[in-house]
Amino acid sequence: MVDLGRAVLVRAPATTANLGPGFDALGMALDWYEEAECALSTDGWVVRVSGPGAGAVPRGPDNLAARGARAVLAAAGRPHAALRIALRLSVPVGRGLGSSAAAVAAGVVAADALLGAGLPPEELVRLATEVEGHPDNVAPAILGGLCASCVAAGGARVLSVRLPPPPGLEALAAIPDAVLRTAVARSVLPAAVPFADAVANVQRACLLVAGLAAGRTDVLAEATCDRLHQPYRAPLVPGLLGCLDAVRAAGAPGVFLSGAGPSILALVPAGPSPVRAAVEGILHDHLRAHGGGAVRRLGLAARGAHVVERRAPA
Repeated sequence: MVDLGRAVLVRAPATTANLGPGFDALGMALDWYEEAECALSTDGWVVRVSGPGAGAVPRGPDNLAARGARAVLAAAGRPHAALRIALRLSVPVGRGLGSSAAAVAAGVVAADALLGAGLPPEELVRLATEVEGHPDNVAPAILGGLCASCVAAGGARVLSVRLPPPPGLEALAAIPDAVLRTAVARSVLPAAVPFADAVANVQRACLLVAGLAAGRTDVLAEATCDRLHQPYRAPLVPGLLGCLDAVRAAGAPGVFLSGAGPSILALVPAGPSPVRAAVEGILHDHLRAHGGGAVRRLGLAARGAHVVERRAPA
């Protein structure tokens, strides 16, 4: 029985997608969270948004958390039900850190919990992918860890394999003040690429997944190199290629444009180290030279979107 008098508080992680060569296929959850308090509503859709960038986020049924919830309601046979959602933003919007995927994941998980539908994680990822358009961010936002995903032929299934986050690593994210919309970042990508570039990316994407699974951090600097999207997006992210080269030269295990950008994410040894200090300095210098921003240290999150508590709605 559905209890209209209770709310769920859901926490969903930021994510980084592509990890260099794994375009639209690889993603990893980060220890930085959006929150959504949700309850079934008898008054139609009510969506409140607070936090950084809230003014640019839609309210009502078109909000991404609401769209995620609507997908679950339809799948559970309750297409006319509605939710009251209070979405609290923390991850900055338009920076390539999965803010939209976190919102979708929060809505999907909240609706499933409120209905008691018990949909399997694979179905939650599929429904979230329908909203987001591709699974690279939403899979780790729901499943946590490192995820490799693809949409099966016909779109009826989304196949995702989750690995635990690699031990001994953390992330440094250089987050510019400037926003880069995903649609703009996708618009500069070519319709076709040279065969040699495609082969290079297949090699590195395979090496990246195998290296992370085996704990082989020594292969990650090469394995996070990319020829499919970063070179074409570089004009939209001034200083990108030089920053990537400098971070690799400083000894970082890996570095790449986070999602569609403009944030740059470096994988470094967890805890204080000369490599982490050098990479952090390079990222600060990059931001100072190109419009400002902030460097944030982030853990790699094992857990995806989940219910934190059930309580009386605010």
